[in-house]
Amino acid sequence: KRKNFVNKMKAYTANNMESEQQQEQQQQAMMIGQKQSYDESNLGSATVRGTVRKQNEDRLAQTFVSKRKENNTNATDGKPSVIISVFDGHGGFAVADWLANNLHQSIMKNMNKEKFPLEALSESCLECDEVCIAPPEGFWNSFGERGIGGAKCGSTLALAAIVDGNKLCTANVGDARVMLIRDGKPLQLSVDHIPDDENERKRIDRGNPNLRKSMVEFKNGTWRVGGVLALSRAFGDSFLKKSGKFEGIGEKNADYGSGFGLNAEPDCSFEQLTDKDTWLLCATDGLFENEVRGGGGGLTNEKIAEMLNNSANAKPQAIAKELISAAVKAGSTDDITVQLLKL
Repeated sequence: KRKNFVNKMKAYTANNMESEQQQEQQQQAMMIGQKQSYDESNLGSATVRGTVRKQNEDRLAQTFVSKRKENNTNATDGKPSVIISVFDGHGGFAVADWLANNLHQSIMKNMNKEKFPLEALSESCLECDEVCIAPPEGFWNSFGERGIGGAKCGSTLALAAIVDGNKLCTANVGDARVMLIRDGKPLQLSVDHIPDDENERKRIDRGNPNLRKSMVEFKNGTWRVGGVLALSRAFGDSFLKKSGKFEGIGEKNADYGSGFGLNAEPDCSFEQLTDKDTWLLCATDGLFENEVRGGGGGLTNEKIAEMLNNSANAKPQAIAKELISAAVKAGSTDDITVQLLKL
């Protein structure tokens, strides 16, 4: 009898454990598969001119696609229901301004059920960069300076798109960042494209036609492409990109006829959103600690996560402004732009 009782208890315990495991798996599946909808009330946006800047060259953009039919999610056609982005202009704001008005439209055009979302993001970035560095229209204009805003006008990008309610797709060009707060911890989904990165320097010099001189030089305390730009990827900046003309000869007095290896190819990432994800942040580099590269002080990813974890019940708009104030107080001198989505 005692053996029978023990065996029954073991069987009961095993069945309970199995049942609990099944319930947990079902809950996780529901949690992952749950599709959320977002609108402007979930978003906080703020921007401020840097203390050493004459004008704010940052820009931002947001797109929310409302539900078209009852019981039909925003993204059943493979298009994103939400896109948020920030652009950090340099050499003027013309490129950042153009991207803020056109990049989202390109993404909505290229993204569909048949195409992998990250492929569409990359395709849109490269298409838009072609426009940003193109010469002006007209015969006589083609002899002038090429590129929107001039040859030395450019921009970085940090972008996040939510597809099908719970699929997060991100893209970045340059040193603007995308960050997800997951289980209270910061998860950076972007890659800082800077020539300080040895891999980026090697990539650039692989296309160097002059073996005697690197296309990346250390000047004014940091590595710079062409000795000028402290970014290894950016939109615009046509003076550092190939023109498709006179390749290998060198135009005018330029040392290189094939550009300096600068491009606008984004780093893209994909994440499945769950209820452990609480905040989604896109911000220009002015928000972040950046003393080594001349941006002054700022916030670490960990400090940002701490502030967001302590502000769970606050409105996104208020928190976005608090993040900027904290970065300025920490010594940031650059333009700062923040887009903060509450998940």
